Amino acid sequence: MVRGGKYLKFKLLLTFLLILMVLAGCTSEKKFTVDDVKKVKLELLEKETLQEGISYTIQLVNGSDYVIKQNNVYVSFPIKHGESGYKGNEYQVEATGNKLDIQPGGKITLTVFMPFEGLGDKTLFGIDHPEIKLRGYMETVDDEHLFTTGGSLMKD
Repeated sequence: MVRGGKYLKFKLLLTFLLILMVLAGCTSEKKFTVDDVKKVKLELLEKETLQEGISYTIQLVNGSDYVIKQNNVYVSFPIKHGESGYKGNEYQVEATGNKLDIQPGGKITLTVFMPFEGLGDKTLFGIDHPEIKLRGYMETVDDEHLFTTGGSLMKD
């Protein structure tokens, strides 16, 4: 009898450990990395200079393996700082045409119109060097899944 009891306890312990491993495997979530964020691209498709301002057509490409649940894209003209430097500008214009739940491999086309009105002296701004910024969430809308990327809209 004693021998059978040890076998039953061993079998029960093994079953318990197996269930624990399955549950632990189900709850672990794959985390996105900087490399995943680098796979989200903002590409300038068209620039049109008008008397009232500049219109940009931009393509957002989700090259990551994650759904971009929500995002906002902004364009700004940097402020000239010294002879050849620039600094950020809090005045930004949000792109239109954005969507929720951009699937992996998905592409959307955005437009931004940057008006000259209200800029004052245009020579104080890097109008030929606009900056773009994307702020979004991978898979889930919470602080843990927040990412930001961007840079120069005009690629050399």
